[in-house]
Amino acid sequence: MSRAAADSKRSRLALLHVERDLIVVDKPAGLLSIPSAPGRLEHEDSVLGRARAYAAHKQGRQAYAGMLHRLDRGTSGALAVALSREVHEAGRLLFKAHAFDRTYLAIVEGVPEPAEGTIDTPIASEYEGGRRDVAARGARALPARTHYRVREAFGRRAALVEVTLETGRQHQIRIHLASIGHPVTGDRVYGRARESARRTDRPLLHAWRLGFPHPLAGRRVAVEAPLPPDFTSRLRQLRGGGGVVAR
Repeated sequence: MSRAAADSKRSRLALLHVERDLIVVDKPAGLLSIPSAPGRLEHEDSVLGRARAYAAHKQGRQAYAGMLHRLDRGTSGALAVALSREVHEAGRLLFKAHAFDRTYLAIVEGVPEPAEGTIDTPIASEYEGGRRDVAARGARALPARTHYRVREAFGRRAALVEVTLETGRQHQIRIHLASIGHPVTGDRVYGRARESARRTDRPLLHAWRLGFPHPLAGRRVAVEAPLPPDFTSRLRQLRGGGGVVAR
């Protein structure tokens, strides 16, 4: 990759936290966390590809970048990337040990009742047709726990929901919210496709707050990713044009 190309990619990497061996990226919706298949790094735009371009500019030939976790393509927000092999290895172990605190905001169809609760429903191990599902009795499954709280209700048509995770299964938030009858607005896979298509072109799910111990130094890393324009625009519509403040 040429220096000019690396600079171009780096300029499109919004950073929420920067250290020599670690960055936290504000991922835009629509950008892959990692390429869709091995060998696609040079052909598909991704956070990993941009992070490697950033690292190459900063560190030269010794550059390294590895994802500490992932977000779905349609999900925006905070995403941590290691810039050394040591931080990557230690950080992945911390993630597996549930040392990452992740808080999301979602706009959902309808208003969950009760307004606060835990969804403790296993998710199927199999990934078929671009989706997973709640596990059927007796099927191979992965345990999954999602905590939610309604922050704001818009009549009975929609709600702004805060979500925290105990586990990190693929599509977990989207599957769990849909399983209780309140899919994420814009989710064409687990939601109501016709209704979603009229409102937004992606699931309105945002990785809002991220906190974890630095994998080597142990000090706390904590960031908050600002709400993106499509999310705030939908909130304004639901509020009748008022201002948007997530608290």
